[in-house]
Amino acid sequence: MTTSPTARMITDAAEASGKTLREIATDMGLERGNVISMLKSGEMRMPIERIPAFAAATGIDPLALTRVAMSEYMPETWAVLAASASPVQEIQVNIRAPGAVVERFKAICQTERRNYGDMLGLLLDVWEGDVEKMV
Repeated sequence: MTTSPTARMITDAAEASGKTLREIATDMGLERGNVISMLKSGEMRMPIERIPAFAAATGIDPLALTRVAMSEYMPETWAVLAASASPVQEIQVNIRAPGAVVERFKAICQTERRNYGDMLGLLLDVWEGDVEKMV
């Protein structure tokens, strides 16, 4: 297992997407799925210009992946950029729930090819009756 934070994030996104590596590669406009395997293992670095395509293919937040990749690959450059940007607050939620409920939520995310944060946002839109945001 790699110690690369970017590779770990890529691995998590690929697995959560419910797609095969070949499907992700195809969605990114790549000819071979082994490129995704190399990204997951840390053998190959994620080209920064490919982040939007990977994010669209897997449902991951492109800014979160950019932040992790840039801070790992180009820490000095990222420090300059981050210092001038307005901060984005991310919060991790730990949920205690029956296993069946958590597994249902994970299955829905996988079926819909959305990450947990995006799906939570959709559920909140439904709860608030904002059907327009669901589309």
